[in-house]
Amino acid sequence: MYRLEQQLNSIDRLIGDLQGAKSHSERIALITNMSILLADANHYHYFAESGYGRNLIFSCAEFEVILLCWQPGQTSRAHDHNGSLCVMKCLSGVLDEHRYAKLTGTETGLYPIGQSQISAGNTAHITDEQGLHRLGNGSQADACSLHFYFPPIHNTNVYCLEKGQKKQLKSVFTSEYGIKQCSDLLD
Repeated sequence: MYRLEQQLNSIDRLIGDLQGAKSHSERIALITNMSILLADANHYHYFAESGYGRNLIFSCAEFEVILLCWQPGQTSRAHDHNGSLCVMKCLSGVLDEHRYAKLTGTETGLYPIGQSQISAGNTAHITDEQGLHRLGNGSQADACSLHFYFPPIHNTNVYCLEKGQKKQLKSVFTSEYGIKQCSDLLD
């Protein structure tokens, strides 16, 4: 007979640990230090027909967990996190992250403030105070990343790099809790 801890995969254990976390630094440390395999997310692993896949794994009042599935060449638009802390853990492949700040005064647009690669097993985090970012898979292989948002975000702002104009988008998912959504509803 298995004990309950043995039946839970690493994502389930991490969600339980995060529910008891008291601070952002504790949440970041838990996510960074947990070894998570893509196999732990197989039940939620869906690519989208257009764009990258966004698969909702867990949501409560304090946070949500989303598996993003990136095919080669897919990127997000520059976006904020609507006041949430975003912690990303790359499960497979390599993602390119570009960070931006908004120009103020008479100039408009966004200017680059940093660029990095997040490879399998590594973690990164960002808040709106640190800037905006854009993620993408510039490699020739698929990539998957687990994203944690404290608190959950139901919409976000995407930005035009040149002019800084923003547009609010509602969160939509390729799958929710392992159930693939109708693609007609995502357009």
